[in-house]
Amino acid sequence: MGRLLFGWDIHPTAYIGRSIILVEHLSMGAGANIGPWNVIRNLAELRLGAGASIATRNRISAHPLSAQVFTHSPGRRSALILGESAMVTDAHEIDCSDRVELADHARLAGFRSQVLTHSLNLVQDRWVTGPVVLGERCAVMSGCILLSGTRVPARSIVSAGSVVTTPLTKELTFYRGNPAVAIRSLPDTLRYFHRGEAEADRASP
Repeated sequence: MGRLLFGWDIHPTAYIGRSIILVEHLSMGAGANIGPWNVIRNLAELRLGAGASIATRNRISAHPLSAQVFTHSPGRRSALILGESAMVTDAHEIDCSDRVELADHARLAGFRSQVLTHSLNLVQDRWVTGPVVLGERCAVMSGCILLSGTRVPARSIVSAGSVVTTPLTKELTFYRGNPAVAIRSLPDTLRYFHRGEAEADRASP
């Protein structure tokens, strides 16, 4: 119905549960799904790649681009973008006043994490925004806080309860704390870091 009423681009195999979705544009790839009891509103774009999913009880919202709130962030983009097989699990709060992006196979895991893309610059006394990006095959565990302008590197893990205040830079690293800092290196042999590769091998000629 969304394809007919709103011009959304939804693959025939995608699924939407009983959720409130008030966005300008929604696109969902093959096998993507949005579960029940989510509230998603005021985004300019919601995009789920093939196999990507938003589970349940998430609150995802933004100050719409039409609102004259973040005048010092003219290039902001109110969007949530999930790459192939990326996942947002349960009961997270995501502020998409600027772009939030999960790369392929990245996961906002567990429950009750907060992603904030806007903040008050106390030095200049002005509201500003910045995107939050989760790299390929990274995992952010339960109860984390990710502040505006931060990034989690590919194939890294942020421990439960951590607060990410600056862009993290080292791949294959375990991060923990407030603020989150590198604790130790992780082996490339972790199966989580290779999710999806077996399927790709089977699909190749």
